Amino acid sequence: MPDTAALDGLGLNTCPAPQAPLDRLLFERTQGQGAALSCGNQVEGLLHFPNADPTYSAQPRRPGGAFDLLVGQLRQTRRELLIANMIWDDGPDAPGARVAQAIAALRRDVAAFPDRYPDGVTVRVMLGNSIRLGDLLDPAANAYSAARHLLEAGVPLSGDRVPGWRLEIANYAYALPHNHVKLVVQDGERVLAGGYNISFFHEPQTAPSGRGLDLTDLALWVRGPVARNARAAFRDGWALSRLLTCRTPPSSVTLRRDCPFEVRAALLPLDWAAPPPAAGTARVYPLYRRRGYPDADDTVSALFAAAGTSIDVMQSQVSGTLGCVGKLSEPGGCDPAFQLPVWRAAVRAIRERGVTLRLLLDYDPLLQAETLALLRGLQAELAPLGLQDHVQARWYGTAGGLHTKAALIDGQMLTVGSQNLHHSSFGPLGLGEYTLATSDAGAIDEYRRMFAFEWARARTIQAPWWLPADFRPSPRPEPEPGDRRGRD
Repeated sequence: MPDTAALDGLGLNTCPAPQAPLDRLLFERTQGQGAALSCGNQVEGLLHFPNADPTYSAQPRRPGGAFDLLVGQLRQTRRELLIANMIWDDGPDAPGARVAQAIAALRRDVAAFPDRYPDGVTVRVMLGNSIRLGDLLDPAANAYSAARHLLEAGVPLSGDRVPGWRLEIANYAYALPHNHVKLVVQDGERVLAGGYNISFFHEPQTAPSGRGLDLTDLALWVRGPVARNARAAFRDGWALSRLLTCRTPPSSVTLRRDCPFEVRAALLPLDWAAPPPAAGTARVYPLYRRRGYPDADDTVSALFAAAGTSIDVMQSQVSGTLGCVGKLSEPGGCDPAFQLPVWRAAVRAIRERGVTLRLLLDYDPLLQAETLALLRGLQAELAPLGLQDHVQARWYGTAGGLHTKAALIDGQMLTVGSQNLHHSSFGPLGLGEYTLATSDAGAIDEYRRMFAFEWARARTIQAPWWLPADFRPSPRPEPEPGDRRGRD
């Protein structure tokens, strides 16, 4: 179990109970696990990958996409920078190289202007120990990519003599399940939570690297008390990781030989002695989960169950339980016994209150069967009640595909994070995940406009010809986009 007292701010903060129904539900569900940090926050905005469309967002478009904006923000760190991610692509033109260059520039500032950094600066980078297509037998490959980028940017991995500067790199110690959290925490006061990887996939095709694939994703910037929960979640993952420890100063060629991931990382200290200062008036609820700590699963399900009118979902992966895909060709598809609690919650909301569930989904040849089995099961269950049209699903409309993990409930509560509504992210063996939920009107309005824009250009789902006639979402064939495997 993680340190729930730390996740709740060590009891230093209190928040009054909110009045809005969905706020109240999340506040009660996160008692002792972050509710005390849910008030006094400022939602600074959504970060769209690869770039935002001006139809729904004022986010400036950049050649390198959202990574150009992100690295500019990293340079503003004054005391501590924590970065957690799953994928870190290698190569001199990869997005991670720019992240490393921003960290190197921060180090140079610490050396040149120590008075600006009276507490020094600590940077910690944690990767999730996940495999990738090019390195199926090496779950540390992403962590070594980060280390190599930092080394090549001029940041020593050992024996650094810059006073006040500290860099540590760690890789999660477990593979089944690995850590899927994607977080940036700055100075314990600001957090970015989302679904993006530090990957070519998330760059625009027009990026200078020439390797961007236009994969759509979303993250949420928040300043305020909830950042302490994000720091505590990072701290929990860090204690379950192994540090990069260099026996001798390495080169890019000798990095793996000289710097193994062997030493278990120490539990990070908490220096909180007073309540965090309020940054605004927004309510933001943290939802952290990992193996042995699945409470957020029930919270997400309860949120879906409480819907009164609508649930608008953008998701990279949806599924039932692991056995659901085997039900695809059976009458009724994936039946209720093989569905995740979150989908049973949505069905209850549809049956009891006529809620409409709209799903914008990524077309992935490897995962399409899971999606179709679930949709077929939901529609088969609701058809006898005349409610099958309350489940509407479309393939995301761009060739780059969709990697977002977000949902808007009743136009009143928005969730953005790393958790897929998929069997890999739920239950006792589910991955480590982090999501933020907020009732902030600005973020909700932007998501609503984005969803409407993307829904309008999305493609109707075309089921395979061999499925029984009781499941035909679209009578017309659709062109199939290219394969985008291995980028979750």
